[in-house]
Amino acid sequence: MADLNDPARLAELHHVLLRDDADAILDACVERAAELARAPMALVSLVVRHIQLFRAHRGLPPDLGVSCATSRSSSFCQLVVRHEEPLVVEDAVHDERVPKELVERYGIRAYAGVPVRVRRHVVGSLCVIDLVPRTFEPGVVEGLHQLAAEAGARLEALESDTPPPSRAAKERLARFGQTARALERALMAIAPVIAEAQRAAATLPEAAQIAPSPDDLRAAVDCYRDMFAIAAELADDAMALSRSAPAEEASELAQATRSLTRDMVEISPLVRLAESVLGGTLDEGAAARAAHVVRDAFAAHETATSAVRRIITTVERARTAEAR
Repeated sequence: MADLNDPARLAELHHVLLRDDADAILDACVERAAELARAPMALVSLVVRHIQLFRAHRGLPPDLGVSCATSRSSSFCQLVVRHEEPLVVEDAVHDERVPKELVERYGIRAYAGVPVRVRRHVVGSLCVIDLVPRTFEPGVVEGLHQLAAEAGARLEALESDTPPPSRAAKERLARFGQTARALERALMAIAPVIAEAQRAAATLPEAAQIAPSPDDLRAAVDCYRDMFAIAAELADDAMALSRSAPAEEASELAQATRSLTRDMVEISPLVRLAESVLGGTLDEGAAARAAHVVRDAFAAHETATSAVRRIITTVERARTAEAR
């Protein structure tokens, strides 16, 4: 049985999580999966620490299509990753193996998913979903395995190993520390809006009355977009520092930065929901319901803040060591 929080497994997701652009090959995999199983929904999921992200999808309800995520604890795909084997559910209402939240909220009844591997780790699932109880015809799981292999190969190909520009170690460390402090300030600034959104999601159906104001939402979205770019920049610098900083500090910086960027990705479903409210494509009630489903993403803000503070402390220690 796999550890869902295994750092080595999560490390395989690092570069993939930094990309959220549509990918024709992954989209084709979910289209073919849906056609193969004659199912209305299909997706490639990536199972992270707090949530599962939909890297490609077809046929999802509008709010899930916007957030592109659910809480890991309510997902079916977590079981595929945990057990590293296919999961077939013919009637989710009566299947004790699966969580019931998505069954009750979206009417999911049947599911077939297989592991998606990046090198030796299972990072997610390629699955098909139906809203009626059903069996899956012989050959469906075998076909899903083939498509999952294509999806895994594509995820590996999406990784970028381009090294960042060379800088002197002292300059890198100084810049790294300055960037981390800017990110810490941004995380502190966005915290009140995150807290208010969390309260709104926890108090359905009154959420629309206590949700953040449009101005606060817009400011929070803009702040997040800036923070995500900064986190990606830190990830590049951490790679460069791993070749020049003292070994212990370089290892700690790399680990904390990977943790930070994953947290930023896990906050992104909430940001997409906020953007959909501001753009008028979802009303506040629908967005709050979806936020309830991705409620574990709220925890990512706290862990991101902790990761940034750990980065700042490690940079100071590394700069002290460099000065000796």
